[in-house]
Amino acid sequence: MPVSIRFEQVLQGLRALATQNWRRLKVELQTYAALRGRSSVRLADFLYDQPLELKDIYRSGTGQGRSGWTALKRDAGLIIAEPRPEEDYFSRRFGDLPHVDDPRRLDLMAAIGANQAQAEVLDAQRVLGLQMLAYLIDGRHEQAAGHQAFAERLKRHPAIASELVELSGLLQARGTLGAKVFPGLEDTPFSLHAAYGAREVLTAVGWLTATRRAPFQSGVLPLSSRKTELLFVTLDESEGYHDRISYNDYAISAERFHWQTQNSAAPDTTGGRRYLESSTNGWQFKLFVWPHKGDAYRACGRVMLESAEGDRPMSIVWKLETPQPARLFREYGVLRGV
Repeated sequence: MPVSIRFEQVLQGLRALATQNWRRLKVELQTYAALRGRSSVRLADFLYDQPLELKDIYRSGTGQGRSGWTALKRDAGLIIAEPRPEEDYFSRRFGDLPHVDDPRRLDLMAAIGANQAQAEVLDAQRVLGLQMLAYLIDGRHEQAAGHQAFAERLKRHPAIASELVELSGLLQARGTLGAKVFPGLEDTPFSLHAAYGAREVLTAVGWLTATRRAPFQSGVLPLSSRKTELLFVTLDESEGYHDRISYNDYAISAERFHWQTQNSAAPDTTGGRRYLESSTNGWQFKLFVWPHKGDAYRACGRVMLESAEGDRPMSIVWKLETPQPARLFREYGVLRGV
């Protein structure tokens, strides 16, 4: 049997299983609502009492069709009003929100959903925070638009606005992270060690704007106007090595991080000199780390050059201005999961 046919059969099986699981969720919610009363059904309670995980409700990243709390409630007959045009879209795209753990951003999301924060009178940081939310939800390059337009779209979808409030509250209750300023990026909504999707990071530093959605696929982003370079590190790019050891990018200790530059960097290149001369040239470097492709980045803070060797690529040891929490060191260390 050709590989393409077998692959399609596997996909069909996964689609059928996803449909069955969604039907099961719908029946469970209908039964739950009958016991608890339609008006008292809340996402947090439903997940806790069943018990279920957020990934059971939000399945947008898997291509499994129906996804999201509003979609599930509508399918279970708990929402009677006619659906608004983008209801399914928003409910599905909210599947990209569960990584958010910055308490200030969660407060903003809840306030926008509850119409307690007017987009036109937000301060600069909250404007950026709302624009980050807009571009996290609207991922395509042709969807460039301002934060106010996004807020207006949410207002036109009451069920979706309520879902945003519920989801934000749930994530806030589960969170353990305090709001700590990101040194050197104090004008952004970043919190140290919080999680951010790539589009959120690019929006916060002005690479993506209300009118500009430029593609970005590099591992570094020099921002000349700030004299700041963002270092995007993916830890699972260790092909050819033992599956529990990375020899390229890894935490040496809570305060030191080993990083290999892009293959084009050398001591005599512009990028290489930027790193080697950073004690005198005014450039700062900010580290963002994700363990696996598709995860959110962790904002690990400012790093300073400790040592460098080699070329094309260069191997650099950075000293972190703020030590990593123990849980991140265990996750980012050279011995993964030990």
